[in-house]
Amino acid sequence: MYPVMLDLTDKKIVVIGGGRIATRKVKGLKGEGADITVIANEITDEIKTLDTMIIEESFRHDISAFDMVFIATDDPAVNQAVIEQIQPHQLVNDCTNKANSTFFNMASFRTADARIMISTDGKNPETSKILKNKLQSFLNDDSI
Repeated sequence: MYPVMLDLTDKKIVVIGGGRIATRKVKGLKGEGADITVIANEITDEIKTLDTMIIEESFRHDISAFDMVFIATDDPAVNQAVIEQIQPHQLVNDCTNKANSTFFNMASFRTADARIMISTDGKNPETSKILKNKLQSFLNDDSI
C-alpha cells in the first residue's frame, strides 16, 4: 500500500450501511468537499443530522457513478451485492473484508501545523486508534 492524501472535492462517495462504522466514515468525510450518499435500511440519527443524501431503504442501487465506495454493513449478502457492482475506476473500502478493499483509512488528527496519520495497513484499526490518541496527547502536551 502506498500512503496518499486524496482531494475529495466534488467526488461522489457512497457509504453502504448506516450504523456505527458508517457514522464514523461519514463524519470523517465531512468537510472534505465530497458529495456523500448513504444507503441503508436503518441510519443513525447522527448521520441524519449531517449534510448527506440519505436513501433509507434496502440496497438495490446502481453505484457505478460513484468514485469511492465504503461498505459498512453487517449483512454479507448486501456486502457481496455491492462488491459485484464495483467498477475498475472505483476506490473501495470494505470495512468487513479487507481483501475486497483497494484502500484503507488511516487514523488521523490535525494540529495547528500538521495533519498526522497512522496506519496498520488495515490489519488492526484499534491499534491505529490507540496510537493516534497517545500521539495526539503527546503533541498537545504544553511541555513540548
